[in-house]
Order: sequence, then structure tokens, then C-alpha cells
Amino acid sequence: MRAFEFLTEDVVPKKVGREFNHLEDLVFAESNGVLRAIKILRSLSQGAKDVSIKWDGSPTVYWGRDEDGTFRMVGKNNWGREEGKSSNPKELEAFINSRGKGEDWRPKFAADMAAMWPYFEAATPSDFRGYIFGDILFHPGKPYQGADGRINFTPNLSTYSVKGNSNLGRSLAGKKIAVAAHKRLEAFGDKDGEDFDQPEIFNGTKDLMVFGQTYVSHKPAVDADNIEKIQKLANKYASSINNFLAPVAGMGYLQNAIYTYVNTQAKEKQLDNISEESFFNWLLAQPAKYKKIKAHSDSHPEILSIIFTLVKELMLAKNEVIRELDQAEGDITAHTKGEPGGEGYVKTQDGVKLVPRHRWTPFRSD
Repeated sequence: MRAFEFLTEDVVPKKVGREFNHLEDLVFAESNGVLRAIKILRSLSQGAKDVSIKWDGSPTVYWGRDEDGTFRMVGKNNWGREEGKSSNPKELEAFINSRGKGEDWRPKFAADMAAMWPYFEAATPSDFRGYIFGDILFHPGKPYQGADGRINFTPNLSTYSVKGNSNLGRSLAGKKIAVAAHKRLEAFGDKDGEDFDQPEIFNGTKDLMVFGQTYVSHKPAVDADNIEKIQKLANKYASSINNFLAPVAGMGYLQNAIYTYVNTQAKEKQLDNISEESFFNWLLAQPAKYKKIKAHSDSHPEILSIIFTLVKELMLAKNEVIRELDQAEGDITAHTKGEPGGEGYVKTQDGVKLVPRHRWTPFRSD
């Protein structure tokens, strides 16, 4: 395949969706998003040094110390709730059991979380202030299994296998808990924080292993057959898409409406069928928005269809990259529902995630 040309317009991200959006969602989530998505695909063929594994860990955990040094550890549902601001493992267990609707799994989950408390507290230096948020990969209630020189664990939907003689494998061997840390937060309940890159702070005990981003070593070829098609559509329609998505008085919900629709289709395994017609059928349940967006779309003929076409084509190209990364022989391999690969990857520098939405339906018990 010949090298493809790229437009060079400045790309200014616009906040729609989540902190890390799916690559294909850039088409409607920000100005010149399709151009940025193509540039990201191109950069992958030059190297994937900033592409990290998106661990399918569970449960989510927050731990750290308040300003006065008090240690706290909570789950996702405790975070930010004063009544859930546990100061000892019994409080944590009681809070978790007080939530929900009597689910069968809840008592064990609460007991497992409480049992992890002493390990995290012992590993957290007395002079540390702030909180870390991460995902558990294995723990005493769901330990790793060793076989054939590998360390295997299934924290949620994906099963991971780590070479025992790799750096990570040697670090995990003999540990009771492993956690993939994501962010450092200043105070209890904070929503935004900084990427955490100092896991060694918490690795002074024999039982707990904390690590940060885990980067892939394989450089994907990015030779998807449809790259030329995406580029031609981008060259022709990028400006028109920007005009369609430009702010309109009284219709600031346009991009988020598209975002919600695409994510709804993903959950229903209908991503192959996203289209302008399907979008407006879905939007009928919101008559006021339907009327305004339909009129806006009619004044920009075919642009909404082009947006959905680009979303689908970018998903195809992205999935090819994911397949290459999944099948590369590295220190870490994963399987989900019998297929190679885990939850996907994160391209940290560009703030996007590469998730195989055709096979991935998030589910967490926490």
C-alpha cells in the first residue's frame, strides 16, 4: 500500500464523552476529529511506545492518607461519599453490605475488600498524602494461578497470562495482591488527578505489587485496507463535518446525543448498523431534540451519514491494529470469551482508547 497523505490542520480537542474517548468517536467528539484519528493511526505505524494495556481489573480501589495522615481505603461506590469514608476495614465492609439490593455476591465482595485493607495500609508510607486509584488484578479472595512458567489471573472478563521469567512476572511472583494504578488524587472524592508514575512508593512490602502503565513492545503495521477510503472521505468532508458540529444556539447537546447513540448501539451489539436512519429512530423518544437535530441535519445534507460511515470505517481500521497487538508474542497475553485479547489499549499521549467494541461489553461487580 502506498503512503497516504495527511491534512495538517491544527486539531483542538473538544470535551465530549469521557477523558479517553474511543478512537472512532473523535469523528463527532471534536473539531477536525477525523483528521486527528487518522494521524493517530499513522503514528502507530511509526511506533507504539505510548500504547499501554487497558487492564480489565476488578474491583476498583482508592487508597491513601488524608492531610492528618489517616489511612483510608474505599471502593468505587464509597468514593466521594462522606458516609462511605471508611477509616477501618470493618467500616468498609459494613458500607459495602449496606448498598445494593441484597445481591448474592455482595457479602463476599465486602469481605474481600476488607481483607485487602491491611496490605494496602502497610504498604502506604506514613508521610504519603493524597490518594491513588487503580484496579485490582488478583487478591487473596481471587489469587493468581501458576502453570507452565506463567502467572495467570482473571480479575473480570479477561484472563491474563504473564511470563514468569519476565520483569513483570518476577515482580508478581509470590504477591498476594497486584493492582494497576491509574491516577493520583489530592483529596478524598476528587474526580480529576494526575497520571500516576511512581508505583515504587508502595512496593516496599512482600505482599503487595503496584505498577503503573504497562506498555506494549510491538509496532503494528497499520495496513488496514480501508485507510485510503477514510483518507479520501476526510479530505472531502472534514470541513463540512466541522460546520455541522459547530455550536448552534439552543442545541448544545448535538455531539453528546450522537455519543450516547453510538454507545447505546455498542452495548446492544449493533455498531455495524449505525446510520442516520437508525439514529433518528432512536431519537424519536426525545421529540424536542429530534425536531431540532432533524432540521439541522436537513440543512447539512448527507453529513450525518458521512459521520457514521467514518465511525464504522475507523472501527475497522482500529480493530486491525488491535488484532496485531493482541497476537504479538510478548510478556503478557490475554483472552476474552475465547478470543485473543483483553479490554484493549490506551494511547496515552493522544488521550484515546483502542477497545474492541465488537467483543467488549463492560461488566463489573463493584
